[in-house]
Amino acid sequence: MTRMMVAHPLPLLAILLQLLLSCLPALGYSNRFFYQEILNGNGNGEIHFNGVKLHVDSSQPSLFALRGSNATLSCRYWYEPELSSPRRVRVKWSWLPVMGGHETDVLVAIGPRIHSFGDFRDRVHLRQDSPGDASLVMTELQLNDTGRYRCEVIDGLEDKSATVDLELRGVVFPYQPPHGRYNLTYHDAQQVCQEQDSTLATFEQLFQAWEEGLDWCNACWLADGTVQYPITKPRSPCGGLGLAPGVRSYGRRHRHLHRYDVFCFSSSLRGKVYYLQHPQKLNLTEAQQACLNDGAQIAKVGQLYAAWKFMGLDRCDAGWLADGSLRYPITNPRRNCGPLEPGVRSFGFAPPHHKHGVYCYSAVVVFPYQPPHGRYSLTYHDAQQVCQEQDSTLATFEQLFQAWKEGLNWCNAGWLADGTVQYPITKPRRPCGGLGLAPGVRSYGSRHRHLHRYDVFCSSSPLRGKVYYLQHPQKLNLTEAQQACFNNGAQIAKVGQLYVAWRFMGLNRCDAGWLADGSLRYPVTNPSRNCGPLEPGVRSFGFPPPYQKHGVYCYSAGMQ
Repeated sequence: MTRMMVAHPLPLLAILLQLLLSCLPALGYSNRFFYQEILNGNGNGEIHFNGVKLHVDSSQPSLFALRGSNATLSCRYWYEPELSSPRRVRVKWSWLPVMGGHETDVLVAIGPRIHSFGDFRDRVHLRQDSPGDASLVMTELQLNDTGRYRCEVIDGLEDKSATVDLELRGVVFPYQPPHGRYNLTYHDAQQVCQEQDSTLATFEQLFQAWEEGLDWCNACWLADGTVQYPITKPRSPCGGLGLAPGVRSYGRRHRHLHRYDVFCFSSSLRGKVYYLQHPQKLNLTEAQQACLNDGAQIAKVGQLYAAWKFMGLDRCDAGWLADGSLRYPITNPRRNCGPLEPGVRSFGFAPPHHKHGVYCYSAVVVFPYQPPHGRYSLTYHDAQQVCQEQDSTLATFEQLFQAWKEGLNWCNAGWLADGTVQYPITKPRRPCGGLGLAPGVRSYGSRHRHLHRYDVFCSSSPLRGKVYYLQHPQKLNLTEAQQACFNNGAQIAKVGQLYVAWRFMGLNRCDAGWLADGSLRYPVTNPSRNCGPLEPGVRSFGFPPPYQKHGVYCYSAGMQ
C-alpha cells in the first residue's frame, strides 16, 4: 500500500507570504516592518493547533480627553489555557478617523521593536506595564486624533482585536463666514474651522453641546458629512413648534455642491487669550498691530471660545478677532452684557475701519537665563547663542512686558532682541531700582552689543514633544543622566523645554533634575509647602558639580 505524504501547511504559508512580500514594493506599500517580521518569527508553532485560544479586550472602550493632554487607550491580551512561557506576538494599533475614510496604521510592535507611522510618528508608545499589556499611550493629543482605534494582536495565524473610541472634550460653536449664511461647501467648512484653531465638530460633540444648552437654528456641516442643527427651544422657523427639542438633521449632503454653515470644535489651548488694555479704540489693522506690539497675536474665534469654556474668560467689551468678527465672552451673565446666560456674544463682521477693542492670544513663556560661568557674562551675541542652545530665542520687549504683567519679577538686567537691556519688577525693593519707584520694566537702554555684558531673557513657544521626569532606580551624575535619557529613547531636556512644559502642559514635579546645560531645576504648577515658594514657577538650584547625584528631566521630541 502506498502511503500518501501530506505537506505541512506552515512552510506553504511562509512561501505564500514571501511571494506577497516581494510584491509589496511594486504596490508602494510602506509598512514592510510588520510583514517582514512575520517571516522571521521564533518558530514556536501555532497556538490554535494546540487548543490554545488568544483573547484581546479593552477595559475602557470609550475614552474622553482634552487637546494637549495625554491618553492611554487600554488593551490587554491573554491565553486560555494560560501558557507556561511567554510568546513573541505582534501588536498593531490602527485608527479610523471620525470623518471616515480608510483605517490607517498608528503603531506596530514586534518584541522590543516598535515603529509608529504618519502623524503619530514618535508620539505614541506601548505602556507594557505587565505581561499582556498592549495599551497605547498617546501624548499631546491633537484635535484630529478623535476616532476609533483598533488594538490587534497577532500570534502566528491567530488574530484578535478590540477597539477604543477616543473623543476630545471641548466646545462646539457655530460659524458663519463674512460673506454670509449658507456659503460653505464641506471642504470650505473644513478650512474655515482650521483657520479658527478648531476642527469640524462630530455628531457626538454636537449632541453633547445640545445637552448643555446649545440652541442654533442654522443648518451646519458636521465631520461625517451630515448637516444638522440643535434646538432646545422649538419654534416655527426651526422645525416647527410641534417638534420636541433635539438635533435636527438634513442627513448626508453632497460635499461639493451643497452649501451650509459649519459647527466647529475647539478644545483646550496652550496659551492665553486676553482683552488688550489700550488707551484708544482700534480699527482692525490697528488691532492686529497692537497685539503684535504686545508680544502676542490677534485671537482666533476657536481660541476665544476655548478661553471662555476652559479658562472662565469673562469680559463685557466687544473686541476684534482675527477673522474680522466682533465678539466678547461672558461667564457670569449680567444685565448690561446681553442675554442672562453664559456664552460668546457676536456682533458679526463690523466694517474694518470701525473702532473697537481687541482680544489677543499669547503663546510664549519668557524666562531669565544666567550661564554657568556667572552673572553678567554675556555679550549680545553670546545671549543669542545661549537662548538658541536652550531651544528658545531672545525675548522681545513686548514679550517681556507681557510676562511682567503676568507676574515675572527679576532683578538682574538681561539682553532683549532689540539690543536693549531691561528687567521686570513687580515688587519694588532697594537693590532693584529703589523702593520709591513703581512696579514696571526697568531699562538700561541700548547697550554696546560687543563690549557690554549682562544676563538674557529668552522666550519659548509650545513644542512638539514631551518633557518628563525619568523614573530611574538610582540618582545620576550629569553624564549618567544624559545617557539615561538616551537609553530611554529621548534626550536630556533643555531649560526652554522645561519652561514650556511647565507653562503650557502643566508639568508639576517637586524633584530637582539635571538639564542639558548642567543646571538643576524643577517645575511647580501647584505650589505646596515642601516645594519652595508658594507660587507657580520653575525653581533653580544653579549649576552643581557634575559629579553630584540627582534626578533628570528628559525630552522626547516626537511625542505630540
